[in-house]
Amino acid sequence: MRFVYRSVKLLPVVCLLAVWPLSAQSVDEVFARLDKSAQGFKTLGADIKQTAHTAIVNDDSTENGTIRLKRVKVGETHILVDFTRPDPKTVSIAAGEVRVYIPKAKTVQVYDLRSKRSILEQGMLLGFGATSAEIKAAYAVSYVGQESIAGQPSGHIRLVPKSKEVLQTLKSAELWISDTQGVPVQQKFITSGNGDYTLIQYTNLKINPSLGDKDLKLSVPKDVQTQQIGK
Repeated sequence: MRFVYRSVKLLPVVCLLAVWPLSAQSVDEVFARLDKSAQGFKTLGADIKQTAHTAIVNDDSTENGTIRLKRVKVGETHILVDFTRPDPKTVSIAAGEVRVYIPKAKTVQVYDLRSKRSILEQGMLLGFGATSAEIKAAYAVSYVGQESIAGQPSGHIRLVPKSKEVLQTLKSAELWISDTQGVPVQQKFITSGNGDYTLIQYTNLKINPSLGDKDLKLSVPKDVQTQQIGK
């Protein structure tokens, strides 16, 4: 019984020692891994799970699919996301324009974001291939801690936009940077003050797969309708 009693008393100490190496990390170590990955980053392929949380009704809407991404230059990344569940949908982001193809409706919705290019560019910094210097220039950064996301040990950081214009659209963001790959394995975007957010998780990541321009191009049938949503 004395052995059991001592074991129970020691349990909190053992648990503390187990997590101490994780919590002892810093934002500098997270950014060091990010910068190392950014040096040679060009393209990415992964499975994606995107969850939109609406706080007022406590509702989660989840979509699953795949993503292909190519960093063209600083501030410009071409992205193609194929959502397969629950409803098929393809989203293309390139050169300040977002196109959403909805097969069931035979419609392509076009969003012209060129007038909000600075906001879009800052949003891209929260993705893949950005350096710590670029992120620090646009965001106030704080370190949250070390966590495991889908089995990947990751450094969790929180970012608050410095730009008042960007703050109107994005209140804050959180990134979980993989210890092994140096890229985000999860992102959280807080878009309002009432608790709404979008959570994106990446699995089966492939860094720098061979992707040509056509692999990032939105292909649609000829009989679809195009809707210009905004400018």
